[in-house]
Amino acid sequence: MAGAAASAAFALAWLALSWWHPTLTYHFGPPLAAAAWPVLVRARLRHPARRGPALAAVSGGFLVAMAALGIALPAHWLRGPTLLGRGSVPAEEVLLAVVAAGWGWRVAERRRRAWFLPAEPSQLGGSPSSPAGPGQ
Repeated sequence: MAGAAASAAFALAWLALSWWHPTLTYHFGPPLAAAAWPVLVRARLRHPARRGPALAAVSGGFLVAMAALGIALPAHWLRGPTLLGRGSVPAEEVLLAVVAAGWGWRVAERRRRAWFLPAEPSQLGGSPSSPAGPGQ
């Protein structure tokens, strides 16, 4: 539930900023909402997420991001500039959310934990062996 809450919090913060300044585009909202849930799933596990929970987290985060976009679009809160200077802001937001969801999938199923997650618990019963140095 923490992942869902984080995705919803990012989406709500993005909606509030988009409502407050509709002519300024905040591109970070949907990507953060899409990635937060799978990243938090992996952060709380001591092993890679299984395919089912990882897919549920990625899908849930992406749906939260698209729901926020679905609220902002008809309200005309996305009148700001695009990243590339042409095209549409909603199309960019969808593309960024898809990329973020893909990255979230990779993090959730990753064998080694990423640098921004807490360290794995050490092996019980011994210390990791150090590689032999030159001349040893």
